[in-house]
Amino acid sequence: MFVGRSYEVHLIKSAIASDKAELGLIYGRRRVGKSTLLEQFMRKKGDFYFEGLEKGNRQKQIQHFASQLARQTGTVPVRARSWEDAFDTLTPLIAKGRHYVVFDEFPWMASERTELVALLKFYWDRHWKKNPGLTLVLCGSVASFMVKHLVHSRALHNRKTFEIKLDALSAGEAEGFFKGRRSRFERAQFLMVFGGIPKYLEQIRPQDSLSLNLDRLCFQKSGFFVNEFETIFKEQFKVTTRYEALVRALAERSLSKEEAAEKIGDKPGGGLTTYLNHLENADFIHRFSPLAFDGKRNSKTKKYVLWDEWLRFYFTYMLPHMSAIRSSSGPGLFSAITAGSLESYMGSAFERFCFRNLPVIARSLNIPSHEIIGYGPFFRQRSRTKKASRDEGLQVDALIHRKGNVLTLIECKFYSNAVGRSVIDEVERKIRLLKAPRKFSIEKVLIAANGVSPALANAGYFNHILDLDSVFG
Repeated sequence: MFVGRSYEVHLIKSAIASDKAELGLIYGRRRVGKSTLLEQFMRKKGDFYFEGLEKGNRQKQIQHFASQLARQTGTVPVRARSWEDAFDTLTPLIAKGRHYVVFDEFPWMASERTELVALLKFYWDRHWKKNPGLTLVLCGSVASFMVKHLVHSRALHNRKTFEIKLDALSAGEAEGFFKGRRSRFERAQFLMVFGGIPKYLEQIRPQDSLSLNLDRLCFQKSGFFVNEFETIFKEQFKVTTRYEALVRALAERSLSKEEAAEKIGDKPGGGLTTYLNHLENADFIHRFSPLAFDGKRNSKTKKYVLWDEWLRFYFTYMLPHMSAIRSSSGPGLFSAITAGSLESYMGSAFERFCFRNLPVIARSLNIPSHEIIGYGPFFRQRSRTKKASRDEGLQVDALIHRKGNVLTLIECKFYSNAVGRSVIDEVERKIRLLKAPRKFSIEKVLIAANGVSPALANAGYFNHILDLDSVFG
């Protein structure tokens, strides 16, 4: 099922219709829908789609390429002994006319070696780019090879004409998977568990409740997600031990690089930085520096946060009960495991949900993008000195720094009931601890998933009170 991606669709359509040869790169984490997006444009004879073989050696990749070419042209496969043979067979077929050509899972096709990148550069320069009707797209998951040797490639520098890092769907785009069913409150819960990952959302049966879906998908031995943790890490990374250790540590709490190193028994050097960068590029984790009032970030206070919604759910509710899950074959286990804690879990997840969709929220607040100097969470750890009572810890869900010395403080509440007046005291405490310079005006915004009480509405405290519509757009 193809949903959303209006920006990416427009970009690729423009490349295909261009009057010059186009070389594009598309990359993103596993399950995010790269192949599904690219397949939308395979519409005419002369378009070619090639996919690499997982774990295939060089010769197997070459023969697989030749077999795919033969199948798409209705000819007998050539006996290609090298990539030169394979590319020589392809070249006359795309020399004239409009052609859309995809090399999917390119890192597999290259057998994780750079020789194919250099050869592709040669064929692009000498042959392929001479056809102004050609669009060639190289696609792969965000692993070290794709980022280092294609996205940041010297060989392809000044040759690539467009680049797309495919992210999770926004809340508004993801609604298409629910086919008009389920309330927005429940749709938000689905997205706070699975995120905007198309492959995950495809597993949902929108005619069933959150509870029934989670029982079937996550808390029964045959559920789609029971082995998903091992699957995504084995497919995404060649060596999984360090990556698994890092996400397990970050599932407990956010950590600085030094704290992460201590937690997993490593050194906070270049090796650990590489692992963290790979996890961040794959959108499994996110790095935050607290927003400063001058719009600058302090790199020394960077924290890494487990950012993938489903991984958080997995570590919280699935992994500790995996023995019971692997022996369960009927409904009820989800409710039994999450009883008494799910509302609190969803409350924290809602803060991240709102932050992911902050550009949509800013539009709901009529904040022009050119007015935004910076945005992000604001956090200050509690002091461990004797002055701790005067230096309490602080976390603001989201803070937008705008031109004109304006701070927009956003408080996010995901309650099953309406939010009451007590939230005023919470926000007042945060403003006091924020210690913003006197020249700043502070606009207070509340996002209440289930509305607010009449008493809070009548208090006139918040500059804006928004509901879920502001998050979905």
